[in-house]
Amino acid sequence: MATTLDPPRDLAENHKVASPAGAKHEQAESAPTSSRSNWARLCGDFLKCHRRPLNVALHLLTTPAALFGVYSLVFEIDPIALTLFVGLQAILVAALTPTSVAIIHGIVIAGIASLAAITSPGILVGIGAFVGGYFGQDLAHWIAGEKTFQSTYIRKRGWLAQLVEHTVLLLPVILVIAGRWKESPFRILVQRKAILKTKLTGKQHRADFKSICVWVKAKHPVVTQSNHWWQADLTEEAGEAFTRLSHDDQLLRMIRNFHGPGYEVKPVLGMNELYVTGPPKKSTSDTVFYMGHVDGPWSVFPGARLYRCMLALNENLEVTTHYPMSKTDYREPEGHRLEHGDAVAFDFNRELHYITREPNEGQIDPRLNLKLHFVAYPKSLSWYGRLLDHLTTSYDIRARNLFLATIDPNSMWTKVKAKWVLFWTKTFELAVRHVGWTNLSYIVVAALLSLVFWDSRLFLVATSFVHYLIYVGTFQERTPVSFGTFRRDAVLFKSLAMIQLFAVFATGLFSGSMTTTAMATVLAVVAAGFGLATYATAVLGLDRTYFSWELGFDPPKRVAKFPFGVIPHPMIVGAMLGIGGMLLVPAVRENFAWLIAGHLIGYATVLGHEVLVTRQRLSRLGLGEG
Repeated sequence: MATTLDPPRDLAENHKVASPAGAKHEQAESAPTSSRSNWARLCGDFLKCHRRPLNVALHLLTTPAALFGVYSLVFEIDPIALTLFVGLQAILVAALTPTSVAIIHGIVIAGIASLAAITSPGILVGIGAFVGGYFGQDLAHWIAGEKTFQSTYIRKRGWLAQLVEHTVLLLPVILVIAGRWKESPFRILVQRKAILKTKLTGKQHRADFKSICVWVKAKHPVVTQSNHWWQADLTEEAGEAFTRLSHDDQLLRMIRNFHGPGYEVKPVLGMNELYVTGPPKKSTSDTVFYMGHVDGPWSVFPGARLYRCMLALNENLEVTTHYPMSKTDYREPEGHRLEHGDAVAFDFNRELHYITREPNEGQIDPRLNLKLHFVAYPKSLSWYGRLLDHLTTSYDIRARNLFLATIDPNSMWTKVKAKWVLFWTKTFELAVRHVGWTNLSYIVVAALLSLVFWDSRLFLVATSFVHYLIYVGTFQERTPVSFGTFRRDAVLFKSLAMIQLFAVFATGLFSGSMTTTAMATVLAVVAAGFGLATYATAVLGLDRTYFSWELGFDPPKRVAKFPFGVIPHPMIVGAMLGIGGMLLVPAVRENFAWLIAGHLIGYATVLGHEVLVTRQRLSRLGLGEG
């Protein structure tokens, strides 16, 4: 976490990494000047090759895996040798890094070594873990599109000394990089707001708008329904104007800036169309525009997005596009009324949206929009971007044909198909609003793996702690967050985790191994803890519970009503009391102590992170720490 590891001073100052009070002083005392400067240099050089959160996240898997392999092999030689080996490693790192880094590193390697000793996987597994972890790091760089750190020095003078330094300090430097906000793997789970807006005002832009509007007028579109033309349908000046706008540098730059270095953004010409808004209707495919909907089904494409960019060509006094998942209240969505060069891009496969129309006598001509499309993907995975492009384009063409066939249903069959379109539109809205297709896919995969290996603990581990990671990543985020999407994910995984936790608790409680008095005592402790957490949530309100102030959606507010002002952090304290009380059940303590410990560590981590980050934010606002 960004506030638990002390980064080198130059990184902390240049990149504004949060550090605990006194971190600079502690660092100055914890290592000689030469060691400290070498440590800062290593971190700075390493950072240049590990800027993408996905790369850092994969390194947090591959590096411990390689160490697990080494420890397993050493354990096979002699258990005492493993203890000496890990101790020597901890002492060496402590001599070369700040105290806080050395402590965290020591805890991590002690955990990995303990796992190797307890499981004693054998020589073959040890070799496999080491080889997989070592080459997995190269794979991580390939996936993320970043060069390896080793490649920057391997052919230079003194490379052997650098390789030794790199090997010894790899884990601690990875932990520090992971603690930085921009590179944090927690950001992978953050629902950043991907509704991007700009305005095209150039002379060429205005000329292109005019050319396309003239072309539409010449077609004499029917104003009783929406009208659609593919980009290829436009000819001569209008076609050339459409081509220029579909490759516009300002639009490409807007999307590229959102994703940052390492991403490529390309136009998707096969989906582009010219759209003339029609009036609202009932039971036709035009109705879907006035319902919450997503445009495509390919939301489960981690790390890549296909954007639809709505570009307004003329005056628009009537139609507003709404994005209900971006704010705190689904019924009060973020809205954009686009006109004269306004452009809004959003995720074609993920973003719920709909339009509303308020008649205005000043609206003489129908609203004209270009639907432009762009795919964004890691530069190293061009095939991945092309696949998303192909799948979404194929779907869009088929969906458009079905849409046009039901835009004016005049037979029993077309009316049935129109109802079918509306039914699935509503179904997808509910699924996206309350579950999310990526979340559902993750849960299904976890369930399938549990079935394949016939071990329910796999599903339990995979789904019990996700919400803590979401809390930490989102609380730390400094860019705009899609609040409704974040809250959906957090509530979903927390609910799933609590359902399983209470199932484990109930099974152990009623296993027959406890007296009635003991059961009553346990129930009282658990009920008191969760009762306190629930009441505190009700007092604070659901939005503020899920960081609506910290994320910039609500103003600061001091809550003095009990339990606030009396019990510090009552929601987390109550939840920890309730969960800890479950350990009073012998069956739970014997079989699921690891699960209880995981939840307690998760809540303690969230609490520590909230305290440190909140103090920093209050300090910046001049509100003090109270």
